[in-house]
Amino acid sequence: MSEQPARAGFSGSPVIVGVIPDQDPAVWARALELAESRSVPLIAAFVDPASYLIEWTPGNKVLPISLEPVIEPDDETAVAAAEIKETLTTAAAGHDVDWSLRIIGGDPALALGRLAEAVGAATIVIGARRPGFMAKVDELVSGSLMHRLLTTQTVPVLGIPSPDVQRHFHSHG
Repeated sequence: MSEQPARAGFSGSPVIVGVIPDQDPAVWARALELAESRSVPLIAAFVDPASYLIEWTPGNKVLPISLEPVIEPDDETAVAAAEIKETLTTAAAGHDVDWSLRIIGGDPALALGRLAEAVGAATIVIGARRPGFMAKVDELVSGSLMHRLLTTQTVPVLGIPSPDVQRHFHSHG
């Protein structure tokens, strides 16, 4: 019988939400509502798309720098994170939620999972793939973030659909 890793419970455990520039505001709104309804902290996680991990140690331990990368103030990531923080601050007004923005590095699915494990998160919230041709190409190359999270993490994942989704309530047979 294989030993399962300990899972965080929903009570008191933070919610993590993956955030990106120009994201559908519904993703942040639903994450705020979830954290507020459970009276738990909300961690907005922006994965630096240009970073990668180099500091794995024996035994697959990750050094803290993966969860707290050093970023220069004029770096593209710092500029994008500042814009995201401003947007999130405005959206969080009127919500009784303690929230923070974390910039993390590496592959998005693994980075969100590492953060979830490090903080004992109960849920990871992500949005639907961005619309457009390049988003489809990116998904073909790197795969669906939702699928990768569901197949590599022990933390439940909540996907927020795009408001532009085509609703089909029956099969096309």
